[in-house]
Amino acid sequence: MDPDGISYLDVGRSFFRHDWANAINAWWSPLYPWTLGFVVGIVNPSPRWEFPVAQLVNYGVFVLALLAFRFLLRALIDYSRNVNQGSEPERRDSAALPEWMMLLLGYAVFLWVALEVETPWGMTPDLAVMACVCLTAGMLLRLETGGKLWRVALFGVILGIGYWTKAILFPLGFVTLAAGYWWKRLSQGWRLRMLVAGLVFLFTAAPLIFLLSHQKGRFTFGDTGKLNYAWYVSPRTFWRNWQGEVPGSGIPVHPTRQLLKHPPLFEFDGPVAGTYPPWTDPSYWNEGLQWHFKLRPQLEVLAVSIPSEARLLLRARPDLVVAVIVLALLSGRRWLAGLRELWPLIVIAVVGMGLYLPLVENDRYMGGFVLILFLTLLAAVQLRPDDQKGAAYVTVAVFFTMMLATADYTVRVATHHLAIPGSGPNSTMQDITAADELWRMGMQPGDKVAVIMNGTGAYWAHLAKLRIVAEIMDTGHGSAEFWSAPADVQRHVYDLFAGAHAKLVVTSCPSVPETPAGWEQIAGTPYCVHHL
Repeated sequence: MDPDGISYLDVGRSFFRHDWANAINAWWSPLYPWTLGFVVGIVNPSPRWEFPVAQLVNYGVFVLALLAFRFLLRALIDYSRNVNQGSEPERRDSAALPEWMMLLLGYAVFLWVALEVETPWGMTPDLAVMACVCLTAGMLLRLETGGKLWRVALFGVILGIGYWTKAILFPLGFVTLAAGYWWKRLSQGWRLRMLVAGLVFLFTAAPLIFLLSHQKGRFTFGDTGKLNYAWYVSPRTFWRNWQGEVPGSGIPVHPTRQLLKHPPLFEFDGPVAGTYPPWTDPSYWNEGLQWHFKLRPQLEVLAVSIPSEARLLLRARPDLVVAVIVLALLSGRRWLAGLRELWPLIVIAVVGMGLYLPLVENDRYMGGFVLILFLTLLAAVQLRPDDQKGAAYVTVAVFFTMMLATADYTVRVATHHLAIPGSGPNSTMQDITAADELWRMGMQPGDKVAVIMNGTGAYWAHLAKLRIVAEIMDTGHGSAEFWSAPADVQRHVYDLFAGAHAKLVVTSCPSVPETPAGWEQIAGTPYCVHHL
């Protein structure tokens, strides 16, 4: 489990119980959490099995991504083989990369992206985004060879589903339609197809836009972009417990309530229902936050994000880069002709990656776009008969190196031997134990608690169906400030927590020889509790 996953599960739980006010928010796109909430709600697992059931949903999303990739790969193979073969002088006496080569390289790229670039154990919609992007690109290619009305409508629906999956696919949908329109604008009936697809796209996206705009009292298709810009670029506020203290950041509409400055104690028992409300709907607590374009911080972000994306494309899989270069050299100018045929797919990939550059770069956001980019570069290859043998050697060699690397990575993940500690999946068995013990202490689902720790990682609270309503922030040495405070200050903190209707306080046990007075350790866990 991860912090995002807890919020997705909370939003999904609200959806399952028809709590529409909390099932929709401008930060988490709804399709993925609603799917989680529906499955978990139907199964109704015990705390020990809730996270495994959620991971099974993730595996289902992986299978959908695999099927979407297969659809795109087949569309690329068919298009490269059948469309405009030999129509240009530089492409005569040549053929597309043989199907078996495309299959080997395509699956090698997919497994690298799906298992390493993405984090398949992470409770995020990134694999679902990959599926949507693959289906979008594949349908665009299929429309070129046959424009039946149902296909055109399905293309628009896929674009709309992409927006329901992640907000960034809404502007990318317009980019896709514009590129598609320009691609075959001279073909008979093509403009009408793109117009119909665009109307269906807007019709599919309109309900979510209406719900979000009605909830916020202003037009919006999602607040992730503006909030990320304000957090990471300018004015660089902290995402949690923003009080308007940063000059020029705006006036909070309904912030969390700061009850004490030293140690920093905040209360947020309000309309947002969830395990940890500040991360269940950050758009609510940050309403009023203003972003500002400033050149220097923007350049600072670009100085990090551009090299990071370049690393992912050029250094993460050098064997794949070498394969593309060698095959392109064997293809010669015919490769450029192939790219001209497939340029809308290049646009989708480049714009998709480019949308993240001004904000924040995370490899898992890039997966679908990286996959489309490399598949297109390979599909554009056109080989003469004399070059087939050399291309076959390159294909087989790169396939085996990539498969061995993926196998090695998988073993290191399974045995917790990744190069960066903590970058793989972590066990939550201690949180399951903590949830069971809290129930034995008399806590009931719906009870309120306070924390002196990072509330986003309080998986025990979700499993025990508790609500965190107050916290001492772990950032800025808040917890250390509490433990070093005089006894009267600590008693005042307890009174404030009790005033927020919390029944107990939970913290990570301090590193001292004995448990502090008034606290008890939850057996079998690193957590300590204080009853209020």
